[in-house]
Amino acid sequence: MTEGQWELIRRIVAVLAAVAFAGVLVLAFLDDATSEPAAPNGDMLGTEAGESFEDYQARAAESLAVATDPAYALITLDEPLTPAEAAEVLEPLDRVNALVVALAPPFALPEPVDGETRADVFDRELSRIGDSLAGIGDVPVPERIDAVVAHDAGDPLRAIATDDAVATVEVLPSDAAWGRFGVRPVQVP
Repeated sequence: MTEGQWELIRRIVAVLAAVAFAGVLVLAFLDDATSEPAAPNGDMLGTEAGESFEDYQARAAESLAVATDPAYALITLDEPLTPAEAAEVLEPLDRVNALVVALAPPFALPEPVDGETRADVFDRELSRIGDSLAGIGDVPVPERIDAVVAHDAGDPLRAIATDDAVATVEVLPSDAAWGRFGVRPVQVP
């Protein structure tokens, strides 16, 4: 082949590659997984708009009464607790996935690693939140935990609900997936 023929082949390959790349981009933009946010599956934890605390307590108690399989639950504390106090109350639970401070959205948590306790994890997360608020102005730095999202079976959740430090335990259906449900704040009177 001559040098001119090789140059023609290179140009054809370059054009075909550009057309294929453009086609992949068009398909990526049309794909629902990349063009639209994931729709929540409709599960929500916490009080509904206009719902009184007493009505919420009753609804949460009903969800707890029928819970059997492991499921996500919003455990609202009667009053905000220090990390050590919260860790003591929540010790029997299999997994604490997130903590809730005041009316903020939940902050995801890892499980403690070897040599750590849940109190250490709670302290570290509250410190991280405080560090992120530094320099913003006169924003109060949270030092106590108002609620947690946990994952466990019905019996351990019912046991936690009997603790005087716990105001309510609301349980989602067992098929609810992490990241696919919402959490609304619960204000304990």
